[in-house]
Amino acid sequence: MNTDVPTTPGPSSGSLLRRSGWRLEKRLEVKPWHEVVTLVGAFIVGLAICSILIAASDKSVVDSYRALFDGAFGSRRAVYETLVQATPLIFTGLAAAFAFRARVWNIGGEGQFFAGAMGAFFVSNLWHAHLPRGVMVPVLFIAAAAAGALWASIAGLLKARYDTNEIITTVMLNFIILLILSYLLGDLWRSPDTFYFQTVTLPESAHLPLIVDGTRLHWGFGIAVAMAVVVHVVLRRTALGYEVRGVGINRTAGSYKGISVPRVTVLVMAISGALAGLAGAAEFSGIHHRLQLDISNNFGFVGIIIALIGRLHPAGVVVSAIAFGALVNGAVTMQIQTGIPAALVDVIQGLSLIFVLSGAVAVRYRLQRTHTDE
Repeated sequence: MNTDVPTTPGPSSGSLLRRSGWRLEKRLEVKPWHEVVTLVGAFIVGLAICSILIAASDKSVVDSYRALFDGAFGSRRAVYETLVQATPLIFTGLAAAFAFRARVWNIGGEGQFFAGAMGAFFVSNLWHAHLPRGVMVPVLFIAAAAAGALWASIAGLLKARYDTNEIITTVMLNFIILLILSYLLGDLWRSPDTFYFQTVTLPESAHLPLIVDGTRLHWGFGIAVAMAVVVHVVLRRTALGYEVRGVGINRTAGSYKGISVPRVTVLVMAISGALAGLAGAAEFSGIHHRLQLDISNNFGFVGIIIALIGRLHPAGVVVSAIAFGALVNGAVTMQIQTGIPAALVDVIQGLSLIFVLSGAVAVRYRLQRTHTDE
C-alpha cells in the first residue's frame, strides 16, 4: 500500500540531525506490513492519548471504550448503522485520494458533495413523475456525478490554464456553493409546508433501496465499495491511471514523456468531484430524502483525513471510512452511557492523522550515523 503524499523531512530537521552526527536515509524498500503497523499504531496512540483525557474527567476509560465499541459493533443493527455512517466517507475519501495521487490538492470535496446533492434534487424534482424507480435512481446518481464534476472542473481549469492554486480555489468554491444553496432553499426550492430552509420530501420513486429492510443501510454503501474497485482498476490498469501516477510522481518528467499535464489535471479534478458528488446523492436519496444545509457532517473535509490515513489506496480508504464510521456511530452510545462528549471522536480522528503522517517518515526513512573524519 503506497502513497504519493510527500513525507520528506524539511531542511531544518535535516540540518539539526547533521549537527548531531546523524542523517536521514531513505529506505530502498518499504514492506507493506510496515505501512499496516504504522496505521494501527497511530490509531492506538490516538486512543491512548484520549484515555488520558477520559481519566482526567473522572470517567472509566474501560467503560467508555466498551460503550464506544458496543455502539459501533455490539449488535447487528449497530454494524449496519456503522456502514451507513461510512458510506459518504468512502465516496469523499476516494475523491480526495484520486486527486492527491496526481498531486492535485482538491480541498473542495464538501462543496462538490453539495453540488452532487443539488444535481440529484434538480433531476428528481423535474422527472420524478415520468420515470420509474429503476430508472430514476440511476439517473439521479448520474446527475449528481455530473454536477460534482462540473463544480470541481472550475478549479481544474483554472489550475490547468493559469496555474491558479487549487487549494485556494476549491476552498472558495465550498463557500460559494453553500451560498447558492442557501439562496435556493430560501426561495425557489423551499418547501411551502415549512419555514425551514429545506426542500419538499423526495418522492419514493427516487429513494435508494435498502440492503436490509428495517434498517437505514441502503445500496449507496454497495455503490461506494464498487467505486473503490473501479478507482483501483483505473489507477492500476488504464492509460489514465498511468498518467495520473506519472504526473503525481513528477509533473515535469511526465510532460517530457508526452503526458498532457493540464489535461490530466482537469480530468483528475472532474473525476474527484464526481466521486464527491455521488456522496451527496447517496445521503440525499438514501438517508435524508430532502435537501437541506445540514445533510453533510463535514463529509468532504473528513474524506481528506480518510484518504491520508488510507495511504491514498482505495482499499485503505474503505477500511479507514468504516473505522471512522464506527467512531461516529459509537460516540453516541458512549455519550449516553458514560457522559463522555461525542466530540472526543474528533480528537481521536485528528490525533490518528497526525501520527499516521509522522509515522510515514519513520517508515520511509531511517537514521544513519554520519561518518566524519576526526
